Amino acid sequence: MSERSPDFLNKYDNFEKQYLTADFSPRKYFRWINGGSTFVLMDCPNIDSLKAFMRMDKYLISQGLSAPEIIEADEENGYLLLEDFGDATYTKVLQTSPQREQELYTSAVDVLIHLQERSDTTVSFVKDYTVEFGLTKVEQFLLHYYPKVMNEDVSEIDKNSYLNSWKSALELALQTKKSIFMRDYHVDNLMDLKERARPKNVGLLDFQDAVWAPVAGDLVSLLEDARREVSVELTNHLWKRFLDAHPKGDHQEIYVAGLILSAVRHARILGLFTKVAVERGDKRFLKQIPHLWNMLNRCCLIEELKPVRQWFDIHVPNAKRVIPIL
Repeated sequence: MSERSPDFLNKYDNFEKQYLTADFSPRKYFRWINGGSTFVLMDCPNIDSLKAFMRMDKYLISQGLSAPEIIEADEENGYLLLEDFGDATYTKVLQTSPQREQELYTSAVDVLIHLQERSDTTVSFVKDYTVEFGLTKVEQFLLHYYPKVMNEDVSEIDKNSYLNSWKSALELALQTKKSIFMRDYHVDNLMDLKERARPKNVGLLDFQDAVWAPVAGDLVSLLEDARREVSVELTNHLWKRFLDAHPKGDHQEIYVAGLILSAVRHARILGLFTKVAVERGDKRFLKQIPHLWNMLNRCCLIEELKPVRQWFDIHVPNAKRVIPIL
């Protein structure tokens, strides 16, 4: 536990406290246990982020989905005591039961369909995904990854041409159908709650950064995942399932917008994984960089991302698309 402490701490003096994990943000998580009662404490010093989590948590529950119930809240100090979904993340389940892959992924896609059927008009507390927002994400590539593989900072001219190459694609994507985009919808943040009926059989975590964006944002986060590869066959099957929930005339623009958001994500994560390795000495994620490049290259094959593909071909040739030596 940090030097700060929740104002409800004394109520749980008889609970054993176990450290669970931390993520890329300053958030930390602990499990509190007393006999058959277990809760998860979120330590979130960023009060705005904590409040955003609370708003989205309540919204998701109201839509019939499994977000963790808030047991106690100390907003002033940055703590939430949450329902404990256990340890069965999709990541862990897939390691021990790979034969369940299609079942789990199908459930996750059905959650998105369920949510979008109920969130077809703007949710007041969710900010819009704007062109400027997208450009700040792809700029992470220039700030962190580019200098390490090119051995120099990007010039102002090349930076401007890079951002301009993304701008028209983002403008096009943002003209399409929109819904809630939780932004971290992947196997580490999805829980297998198989005792619950669909769609509550998927536990949702880490959604405080949700924005209002093209509907396929979370789908591509799930299927084009930096952490693991999903087969072409399963990807195509799940894309079809997802698109079949939308009018046929929207399918192509939904698909293209999804690939644009996916490319943005890959560029951002190339920067993020490098930043984490440099600033925290945590190099675990660098091994995923070849996989990220493969996915980014595939996304950039569409005509709408041709300017991005051309920028990479000129400024970061294939020989430089490597794990940076740090």
